[in-house]
Amino acid sequence: MTKLISTLEQLQTLRHRAVQDLSARLASQHQLCQRLEKNIHALSNLVTHSVQDAQSGAVMLNNQSVYKRHIQRVIDWQKQEQALASVEAQKLQGNLLAESRREKSLELVLASRRADQRLAQDRRDQKNTDALSAQCWLRQHQAKRQR
Repeated sequence: MTKLISTLEQLQTLRHRAVQDLSARLASQHQLCQRLEKNIHALSNLVTHSVQDAQSGAVMLNNQSVYKRHIQRVIDWQKQEQALASVEAQKLQGNLLAESRREKSLELVLASRRADQRLAQDRRDQKNTDALSAQCWLRQHQAKRQR
């Protein structure tokens, strides 16, 4: 029984580590999503807040147009990256939930086994106590008869 409990404890340690690793990966993925959101917002501000000077020449307007197109491509790319990161975060969230459930079920099994072991030990202790009490009573009873 002790070997089983020891094995279950080792498995619980592994499960706990897996949950911690998944939690760290999920936190990292959320940070990535936030960074991408900030990038998209900052790039969008660059496009919408570019200075339009009425006296700008045709070359300047052309340069701004090319600049905005390039920025828009980067925004689109960042949005794709954000969508992929969001999907990955959802997948990690599902994996974390499943791993947490496995860890919790193992924790319950381990607690049950420990309780069973304590109960068995308590029964053995009670049997020993009862046996000692019975021996003591028999000795006293025999001592009274011999008198």
